Amino acid sequence: MCRIAAIIGEEDHLESQIQSMTHAMHRGGPDDGGHIVNDALQYALGHRRLAIIDLSPLGHQPMMSVDSSIEIVYNGEIYNFLEIKEELKLLGHSFKSNSDTEVIIQGYQAWGIHIVEKLRGMFAFVLIDKNTNTLFAARDHAGIKPLYIGRKNEAVYFSSEVRGLKAIDEDWEENEHWKIWFLAYGFLPEPITTLKNVEPLPRGHYMTIDLKTKEEKIVCYYQYQYQNKQVNYADAVATTKALVSQSVKRHLIADVPVGVFLSGGIDSSLLSILAQQQQSSPIETLSIYFDDEKYSEKEYQDIIVKQTGVKHHFYKVSKQEFLDSWNEIYESLDQPSTDAINTHFICKYAHQLGLKVVLSGLGADELFGGYPSVKHAHHLNKYHALAMINKLVPASLFSTYPKRKIQYLNTSIASKEYLFYRGLFTPKDIATILEMDEDKVVEELSTYTFQENISSITKKNRAAYYDTAIYMQSQLLKDSDTQSMWHSLELRVPFLDRDLMAYVNNLEESVKFQHQSSKPKALLVDAFINELPEAIWNRPKKGFTFPFENWFGGMKVFENNKLMPTWVNQKFKNKDYNFSRLWSVFLTAPKKELDQVAVLN
Repeated sequence: MCRIAAIIGEEDHLESQIQSMTHAMHRGGPDDGGHIVNDALQYALGHRRLAIIDLSPLGHQPMMSVDSSIEIVYNGEIYNFLEIKEELKLLGHSFKSNSDTEVIIQGYQAWGIHIVEKLRGMFAFVLIDKNTNTLFAARDHAGIKPLYIGRKNEAVYFSSEVRGLKAIDEDWEENEHWKIWFLAYGFLPEPITTLKNVEPLPRGHYMTIDLKTKEEKIVCYYQYQYQNKQVNYADAVATTKALVSQSVKRHLIADVPVGVFLSGGIDSSLLSILAQQQQSSPIETLSIYFDDEKYSEKEYQDIIVKQTGVKHHFYKVSKQEFLDSWNEIYESLDQPSTDAINTHFICKYAHQLGLKVVLSGLGADELFGGYPSVKHAHHLNKYHALAMINKLVPASLFSTYPKRKIQYLNTSIASKEYLFYRGLFTPKDIATILEMDEDKVVEELSTYTFQENISSITKKNRAAYYDTAIYMQSQLLKDSDTQSMWHSLELRVPFLDRDLMAYVNNLEESVKFQHQSSKPKALLVDAFINELPEAIWNRPKKGFTFPFENWFGGMKVFENNKLMPTWVNQKFKNKDYNFSRLWSVFLTAPKKELDQVAVLN
């Protein structure tokens, strides 16, 4: 896990700019750093390293092929790199390191751009082929690792974080519409960013640039599919068990200890069980608790600790620590989000524990239908009918959230069903907050398009797709990457294994979501019914939540200042708005002004 940067087409200041970019992201790679500048071809590559596999200097980046014709900067982990390495050895290749980076280089030499089809893991890389004077950049199938592309003054910049681009020009022009998107979603859905002419390379895509002609191509090599394949349920259970077990085993590959975030829910409990089965000594697990017992899941964590023998660590987050951490939390956000604070603290404690790698259960809810959106998807026709009624009845009947969000279903916005499920503010409220016309808000939000054609997939699969391709992609994965890297930590997500995702997504809906009414994530639970204690899977779902309503309620930063409309804070106090809505309005204020008031507690 690392941070990478690249510049193409800049005539001047290549050295200083690439160093500025990597320095801005140094927390994501504290172990080592390096850069290459090629003035003749007008490019530069930069890297910050968090050493996980092959801790020796042989893993240093930028890395070059033996003949120096291939150069690469790479962020991520390839979990099947040893298998690919053996395949390459049969083709006559030899290796000087034990790193997966070298496997990508030699895999590219053997198979060209088709190397991306063989990779199983999380990755974003920029590779220079001096034989063909070509740049080749790629991002993994699920977009676990980020890669932002910025364009300015006819140069193209690549960066693991938007802050890397801001390091080039502190006054890089803002995307004038980002606040609309943020207030609608609570995060910035890809490809939206806060900066003008800055977008991520889409998940499952690669990009090529001819360094001579500057011709660019962006090509999709992987898409989510929902083929509704008919499979016997027992076979689906067996295959799911095999694929999950294989993925966890792969995700434990490292030359440093690997820990697990253990919340006590189905996903993290299963990861702890399977990870411990693969280890001869107790693995490190960790969790968070609070003064308020209402948020505690300790009794469930204790069950797994007792069953597995893992070495568990509890960390208490107090209101005072939250207040004391306010400035750092704010600074750690690469892009605005309403859901990064909890991840910030658990990653902080993992770093304090001395861990460099942790497993997270992220992705299981999206894959196996663990959210209410899937459960309620069969009501969609009813919701659309209610939306039509909403046009004809007094607005007072739909005056509170979430009822007011039904307004989205009457719009032409492609993601209107998602925004009905999970949207933060309605177009009307966004227009009020930003002091603009409501039609302009809807017009901007209507520019969103899906990466896949989902018009023919079933309602439940559509809900699962929204959770995966929007919520997980643009909020959960983005926050997890940013916050883990802020604390020099690699966060791995076994449930997003490419083979596992492809298999489960393509299952017939009736198989994938069978028994869902009586058993949460039934396919996953049934696959490991002999491993998971019933007390873990047969209980109400509890998200990874903090007592934010209480903590935010006493913060002076939200009161008596021009950054927070009085009516918004009052709605929060009246419990019409939750903390996410309060926090999101605050984050839309100009950064320079936020810097001045963020110290107020």
